[in-house]
Amino acid sequence: MKKISISVLTVLSLFVGSFYLNTVEAAQESKADKIAESPETKMSHFTDIQGHWAQTAIQDAIQRGYVDGYPDKRFLPNKQVTRAEFMKMAVSAMDIEVASLSSGSWYAPYVAAAESAGIYKAGDFGNSNLTERMTREEMAKLAVKALGYKNVEDKQWMYLASKDGIISGTAPGVISPTGTTTRAQAIAVIERLLQVKSGKELPVDKYAVAAAEVYWHKTNIFSVAPEIFNGPDNNNKNVGIDSWKLSKLQFGAPDGSVVAQVDELIAIDWNDPKDPNRNLLPSKEKLVWVFGAKENVFSSDLQAYVILLKSHYVVNKKPKLYPFDRLSLSITGYNGKPNFTELNMAYPIESKDHRKQIYGLVIPKSGFSTAGSLNLLVSTISAGAPLYQSTLSSSILIR
Repeated sequence: MKKISISVLTVLSLFVGSFYLNTVEAAQESKADKIAESPETKMSHFTDIQGHWAQTAIQDAIQRGYVDGYPDKRFLPNKQVTRAEFMKMAVSAMDIEVASLSSGSWYAPYVAAAESAGIYKAGDFGNSNLTERMTREEMAKLAVKALGYKNVEDKQWMYLASKDGIISGTAPGVISPTGTTTRAQAIAVIERLLQVKSGKELPVDKYAVAAAEVYWHKTNIFSVAPEIFNGPDNNNKNVGIDSWKLSKLQFGAPDGSVVAQVDELIAIDWNDPKDPNRNLLPSKEKLVWVFGAKENVFSSDLQAYVILLKSHYVVNKKPKLYPFDRLSLSITGYNGKPNFTELNMAYPIESKDHRKQIYGLVIPKSGFSTAGSLNLLVSTISAGAPLYQSTLSSSILIR
């Protein structure tokens, strides 16, 4: 008789333990698990959000009622969030109608609601496992869809989300698209999403936007130097940011014997000492811009952007004719004559630091005129052989 009682108690103990763990895993997904207290009372119990960077956003989320704490009265702001959990929070926060389903997982009604609202479709996350931890890129994708963007390119999600102030960097110039998402981060994104949907303009992490642009299409020139490459007159599909296509980054001989590849084109704001890409450059006294045999050392007050090109040959069956494993970069459309001392058009740059060899151009922010547009081109460097080139972007710029 004692043995039977012990067995029953053991089974009950395991059941209770399993129930508690499942409740903790999905505390915010089930109304039955919510603490039956007012939002103000709940917040006073969550000691682990006091002083947290997302405390205000968390408190707002609790007040709105789309997220809750756990039965042990912790909030766990740094706990990672699954795709299903984020979807539930987003659907609830946006007041999307959720229908009751007689069968399926706890999150099935929220997934169905998200699909009906057009903010999610099967395949959006690479695989169908919605209990996997959500990445930052997946979070951005759902947020961008919720804002109504259409015809979004692959990897463009984080650029659009950061441009609207919904996503910020994990460090200056770092966006961590494959990084996981915490409860605090998820709430911060949803709160910002709600603000943008209400018409509010949010502050933007410009370094995150630039990094997201590189992640999207291998350049940041349209984020770092928009007045040069993406000004207000660039409002059709053939100029400005819309003239840049990934297909243009690879080109070469028609027979395939020479195929060149642009890896990245990075713009650096010389007048922003916090620009994360400044670390790609040598120190100021070892960086010069060149005209013929004339060299000018970069000064602190030089109003300029530095454009760095990274490139290589995917195929080079004629190495004697194309001896350099990089491309030539040029920006055409500047008026006037080259000046030995004044930065009035694009000039080549050189590094005097052998540890940081770079290739690129310096272009002026002011003190120049144009023929009405600027074209950014890359071309092969040959020893008497045919040249192959690609016009990467065209921008209308009247000065």
